[in-house]
Amino acid sequence: MFSPMINYRTPFSAALTVTALAVLSLSGCKAPQAFGDRNSIIVRAESALWAEVDSAVMATLEQRAYTTRPERIFKATFVAASDTLWPNLRKWHQVLVLGTLDDPVVAHLVNSDVSPPAVVYTRDVWARTQGVAILLLPQENQAEAVRALLPELYDQLRARYDEWVTERMYTTGVNDSLSQALADFGFTLQLPGVYIHSHEDSLFRFGNPYRQGDTDLLRSVLLTWREGTDPVTAEELRAWREGIGETYFDPQQEVLEEGIRFDSVEIGGLARLELRGVWQDNAEFPAAGPFVTRAIACPSQNRTYYIDGWVFAPGTDKYPYLRQIEILLDTFRCVD
Repeated sequence: MFSPMINYRTPFSAALTVTALAVLSLSGCKAPQAFGDRNSIIVRAESALWAEVDSAVMATLEQRAYTTRPERIFKATFVAASDTLWPNLRKWHQVLVLGTLDDPVVAHLVNSDVSPPAVVYTRDVWARTQGVAILLLPQENQAEAVRALLPELYDQLRARYDEWVTERMYTTGVNDSLSQALADFGFTLQLPGVYIHSHEDSLFRFGNPYRQGDTDLLRSVLLTWREGTDPVTAEELRAWREGIGETYFDPQQEVLEEGIRFDSVEIGGLARLELRGVWQDNAEFPAAGPFVTRAIACPSQNRTYYIDGWVFAPGTDKYPYLRQIEILLDTFRCVD
């Protein structure tokens, strides 16, 4: 949690300060490229207001997703409105501004016909590829207004983040010819053009093996089906995941107890049972990563599909790559 008396106290605060100073030389450039990670948010507000809302804002923005450990989906850093580093930190990829129309920065960002309280979103204000969210506040009861707007703000930020994740995943385009070929087998997936693929009988494998320096960055999807649509239990889904880990992956993978969770979701009009957890292989120096496994009944085909996606991303945040897998799995459709 940040102290309202200190502007920068996050694990990456030193990097923020160094970067802000480094970009001073670019101040004469028009519309520079935005800086920072896509899930890193610079939050600008008056110090007095921040002292009232910091806990609520940070609890909302820095929610955790479990990969192989709890990871923050967004990482927020507060900067006071009067801070001399603001003119440079405002060039970050993600910026959040809290204030009223009396604040010149807010007035510059928001049309005068917008009534507070409101969440306003705009792009490319101080840098290219930038997103700027504004919490437009009334003159009175500003802290209460901030707290009331936080759920809508978070939903918008997640939607924008997913847009970026999706765009990044499909940089090479969607493999439409592969989707059409898969339809002949009874299903479709919108796979990126860079993914390699193979199949044997009813077992299909898709993957993106990418080497980042000396490290492999892997995203893998495996799909198959069985006849019938009897409901799949949590125990059966876990047993299936453990079975493919032993049979189809080299080195073999096991499912760790830590992080196991089940959920029922509906996507594309189809109900599906979902298992999330952490795999670990049995190599001499074991690797590990998050996975998502789903069982999807397609009554019109009298089939139940099993689909699994996993990530190996050592030394970096895993959530962006896990989110890619989730979005990819969401594109599954039965073909009648």
